[in-house]
Amino acid sequence: MFRSREGQAQAITVVLLTGLTVATASVVYVWGQPILDKRQAQNDLDSVEQKTINLRQEIQRVSEAGEGGSGSVSFDLSDSDYEVQLLRVNEDADYIDIVVNSGNAPYPDGKWTILKPQNEDVIQNLSIGSGDYAIKGEDSGSVLMAKSRPSSVRYRVEFRNLYSEDASTPLEKVDIQADGGSVSGGGSEVSLRNLGTREDLGDEGLRISSGQRLDRSRTVVSVDLR
Repeated sequence: MFRSREGQAQAITVVLLTGLTVATASVVYVWGQPILDKRQAQNDLDSVEQKTINLRQEIQRVSEAGEGGSGSVSFDLSDSDYEVQLLRVNEDADYIDIVVNSGNAPYPDGKWTILKPQNEDVIQNLSIGSGDYAIKGEDSGSVLMAKSRPSSVRYRVEFRNLYSEDASTPLEKVDIQADGGSVSGGGSEVSLRNLGTREDLGDEGLRISSGQRLDRSRTVVSVDLR
């Protein structure tokens, strides 16, 4: 009789321990899975951001490589939960927009955040600012920024005029031109080619807000959204 009760107690203990283990595992999954999902989403978004950083760097490299220099950056995001909704080249303002679906971006909603260069706060001669030029040696000729929306993030790689008092040609700029279509949907490979340097001199120089014309040297980089 005593042994029978002892056996029942052991069986009950095993059942209770098993139930406790299952319950604990369930709690860990319920609480831990969202954390893992959020971490994976952040890693994926970091990967997207890195591609936009690569694009800015690659355009700069191609612009400095001389006529005929080339390069490319892939925006294939098949290995992540994100996808490129739109790539757009704006030739007039010399920027490329990359729009990615995202519902949990770490950027302020509806406001542009400058990502590269870090600590850059000069928005002179950018599409989000005003002014005729930035200052060479103090400011960067290119900027990467991002703006979050409820269901997407827009990254922008933009190039602007740089002014130097000491140069024979006061202004210099990387001039973005679309090769073929200026808009592409979905993941694309962005192909780049240096088309050489153009000089805007005299009456062809850039007219600034004061009415004066400044000579400008433009390095033309074609952008093909394949």
